[in-house]
Amino acid sequence: MTRAYRRSWTDTALPLAAVVLVGAGLLLPRLDREAPADKPTAQLQSTFVCPSGPGVSTSLGQLAPGDERRVAVTRKGSRNDKASNAKRWTVDSFGRDGAIVVQDGRASGAVGFTSQIAPRASGGGLSVARCGSIIDEAWFLGLATADKRASTLVLTNLSNTPAVADITLWNTRGKVDAVHADGVSIKPFTIRRIPISDLAAGEPDLAMQVTRRRGVMAASVEDQSTATFAGNEAIDVTVGPRKQQYLAGLDGGARGKTLLLMNPGNQVARVDVTMVTADGPLADEKLQSIKVKPGEYRSVAIPTSIGSGRHAAVVTGDRPVVAAARVEPDVKDYSVVEPTEPLTGPAIVPVQLGKGVAFDRLILTAFKDNAKVEIATFDANMKRLDTTTISLKGLSTSALGKSKINGLANAAYLTVSVNGDVVGAATYRAGTGVSSLSLQSAPTTIDVPAVLPD
Repeated sequence: MTRAYRRSWTDTALPLAAVVLVGAGLLLPRLDREAPADKPTAQLQSTFVCPSGPGVSTSLGQLAPGDERRVAVTRKGSRNDKASNAKRWTVDSFGRDGAIVVQDGRASGAVGFTSQIAPRASGGGLSVARCGSIIDEAWFLGLATADKRASTLVLTNLSNTPAVADITLWNTRGKVDAVHADGVSIKPFTIRRIPISDLAAGEPDLAMQVTRRRGVMAASVEDQSTATFAGNEAIDVTVGPRKQQYLAGLDGGARGKTLLLMNPGNQVARVDVTMVTADGPLADEKLQSIKVKPGEYRSVAIPTSIGSGRHAAVVTGDRPVVAAARVEPDVKDYSVVEPTEPLTGPAIVPVQLGKGVAFDRLILTAFKDNAKVEIATFDANMKRLDTTTISLKGLSTSALGKSKINGLANAAYLTVSVNGDVVGAATYRAGTGVSSLSLQSAPTTIDVPAVLPD
């Protein structure tokens, strides 16, 4: 890493991250009065990390034109000016390690995505993922270090000082006595890949928590399998423990869908799962009152009685749990579905990714009342091409293939805006490879702590 790179990035890269990390300590409310709610304000800068590797493509875009985009390739320690245009959709490759992306612009909603068609020798298959943002803690489900499975934790330090993380692992019997999992250090402005087998070898099922102890970092997981079910998947950060979660975009046949649950608490959790299908909600008795012991990570097959097609799952526990799902439509690839939040603003969905990766469909679920959805397509220069408006029936899931979205043929990306309580996912294909990407509202605002006057 060159001195010039460190100076140019530490001066400008992460002012909002610094506010987030130290603001809680500087702006504590007085205890004798009720603290006011945080105030959303327009986000002026977005920072995220796009890990890379052989055959990995990265797509960068935004809701509204930004003022400036700075892309630094971590291994080379230099800027990538080709990808610096914050007024268009850009598809590029950043070599072995990847890039740190910082975009300025009031409420521009900058986002990044990666895609890879893995070589057959490492399991083949397709992975599509969202570039990672700054974390305080991160949870991952669906990991393994046995049965021809390999998971790798990717940690990125976004600052000019060392970063330190603690890693906790659980298997089906409880917490794992992992080796060298505390005080994992990451050098300034570098990406560190940690094979999970170095921490806990021979584990067929694992859940993981990464906790930031010091510094500014992002985290993601690369997972691959050369077992009976082969493939590769980039596993995104899942939401932390909570009592209700939404898993959108469970796509495939009646078989091959598995619910993943983790109870990090010290009391038994009982979980009910409602599947939301095209015909409405289904509550199969095998998905009711699922018992998850304290510290237990377990998988539950989604019954074939739910049927094939596109579904969503509403996971409700009497105590906070972590949840995800794995979908194996066949033995040639698999996809991990992480929970997603109901959309509160437009979501950006990539259409142009790497070579050979094709957008397949949108899967949208109205989990309460009827809802309206507007889908707008855009070319690489951010010119609106067309708009599709649909109505969603309450408590049902709808799938929109390519033929049902206007202007998709020439689109670089699309946006999804909703009026109602909606979650969703986009699915992608490359040959027999499949991958799912949950819809998330583009980052246009940030919550700033409100303080009481003296």
